[in-house]
Amino acid sequence: MIALVLVGGLYLAVNSRVAREGRRVLELQSQMEELERQNSDLTANLAELSMPKLMLEQAYDLDFRPAEMGDIMYVIVPGFRGEAPFEAPKPASSLGSREGGLSPAYTETLGEWMSRWLRQADGDRP
Repeated sequence: MIALVLVGGLYLAVNSRVAREGRRVLELQSQMEELERQNSDLTANLAELSMPKLMLEQAYDLDFRPAEMGDIMYVIVPGFRGEAPFEAPKPASSLGSREGGLSPAYTETLGEWMSRWLRQADGDRP
């Protein structure tokens, strides 16, 4: 009888813990859905505020206008060379040095290793 009471008490303790954690999971899921909704609202608000037509109207309200040729002034800075031209990376070459390549210990491909392994397995059979 005592064993049954102990097992029953243990069963109830485990079930109450599972129920408590289940409620916690449901609360977290509800919180996550609310945060996703808020994120969607903020994304929609940002899209609305950054519409080109609206931004142009705000720029004109702040006395901005498109630049014309007479408005543009180029400044020459002595000694400034600008950005270095783009140089594409050199492709890896098997003829070049092995720095950063595979170790020389790797002398066969996976296919070669597999075929050698299968031949050895066939050789072990009577």
